[in-house]
Amino acid sequence: MNFKSILTTILVVALALGLGVGAGYLVRNSGLIGGGGGGAQVTQGDYSAVYANAKASGGEVVMYTLSTCPFCVKAKALLEKQNVRFVERVIDKDKTARKEADGLKINSVPVIYIGDKSMQGFDEAKLVELLNAHAKAGKPAA
Repeated sequence: MNFKSILTTILVVALALGLGVGAGYLVRNSGLIGGGGGGAQVTQGDYSAVYANAKASGGEVVMYTLSTCPFCVKAKALLEKQNVRFVERVIDKDKTARKEADGLKINSVPVIYIGDKSMQGFDEAKLVELLNAHAKAGKPAA
């Protein structure tokens, strides 16, 4: 191998690595899946309309998910581990849930409603903190 072919090989490998790292960064920070965008975002508001269907099902926590979302699976597992009653609204499997999600302007999942707070995305520590705060406020989520 001559110097030119070695240099070309190094440049191709460096370019491939750069593209791979850049693509990974874009996917992580796109916000399309709940683990991106730098973590979960918590918002306070009146979510009584969200609970209208959930109360009939016996849940205090409402979670909108996609069946293919790995962060949704993690959030669901955490709620189950904490013995939290919740209603899961799977928007790619249930037309009614999809209409609700469209009305709520949900553009990434999971979205978890706990009392007067909503969390878009998944952050285990934040979710546990929200559940604990909800329980301390005298509104047990379990």
